[in-house]
Amino acid sequence: MHKIPYVLLLLGLAMLGTVRGQQQPQAFKVTDTTPAVFNGLQMGFSILKQSEKEVGNKGNFSRYSLRFYVTNTTGEAKILLFPQGFTLLNDLSHDVARFDCLNATGARFTNKQVTLTAEACNVLANVEDKDCATNKTQQNNRFVQIGYWVKAGQTIHTDAIMIVPLNEYPSMVVTPVFNTARLVGNAFNAPVNQGIPQQPAFNGPPYVKLKNFWKNTYLNNELGPATCTPIDQGWWSAQWQVIPVNGTNFYNIKNRWKDVYISTEDPASMLSVNYQSRGSMWIVEPVDNTTVRFRNLANNTYLNIEYGSLQSTKLQPDAWSSEWVMEQP
Repeated sequence: MHKIPYVLLLLGLAMLGTVRGQQQPQAFKVTDTTPAVFNGLQMGFSILKQSEKEVGNKGNFSRYSLRFYVTNTTGEAKILLFPQGFTLLNDLSHDVARFDCLNATGARFTNKQVTLTAEACNVLANVEDKDCATNKTQQNNRFVQIGYWVKAGQTIHTDAIMIVPLNEYPSMVVTPVFNTARLVGNAFNAPVNQGIPQQPAFNGPPYVKLKNFWKNTYLNNELGPATCTPIDQGWWSAQWQVIPVNGTNFYNIKNRWKDVYISTEDPASMLSVNYQSRGSMWIVEPVDNTTVRFRNLANNTYLNIEYGSLQSTKLQPDAWSSEWVMEQP
């Protein structure tokens, strides 16, 4: 048996005692007309449908179809950051709120408790990559996860079935479980001037080159329409800004050389001057630590070169032709 050093044992017990001794989150009584608000997050539920249900030989019960929700009512994102540096207890839960129905029976595999969770918070960051073959390093911009978040004005929700005694109303309490000790606000997602692109979504050089992961060619408009070809080092036509649209999780992709945007408005050129068009807005989906995919807001298709030319179409999730690497110019 391994012996644990006495000092480390005392340290571990002390930290465990501190964690156990922390004040438990407060629970709030809620109804379908009276939500709770905590730290700018409105937490509640609505009744989608109510019916009477016979449960085996136990008689009839009231069956509720419920929608549980959390809305960020503030003008800033609620971001739960990963801890920096070494931590002994490095758990970071993405749970936001836990709803408990005090009179739910749980019969017929229905719920007595529902937990809403935050989505991953991914931001473009300047990172250092090392080429294993050459042992050289270079700076690249790519998406990295910094924690979890509920964006400004965003509503997250889920539906659940709960059964309570006949003619009773769901007796519901909600407990905010977002770790407020690590919770920060961030104004870059504030819904100000919604639909107007702001500054690039990353620190460092304001432009990137977008290299196709499949063919190692670069997105450019050197000859007019947007295409994907080999390029010369200094081409401004192959440099782009990936710009967040305020109040949304969408992005515009703006060319440095000409004031145009990658868009599905004109499939022949894949360009538009209308940055407010849904065809000019893209959802950036990280694939891994190296590549991303661009999903179009207008038609839910992906930017790709599957058939040679630049297009936006539906593809298999693992299609390399729709994966892009962000490089510094």
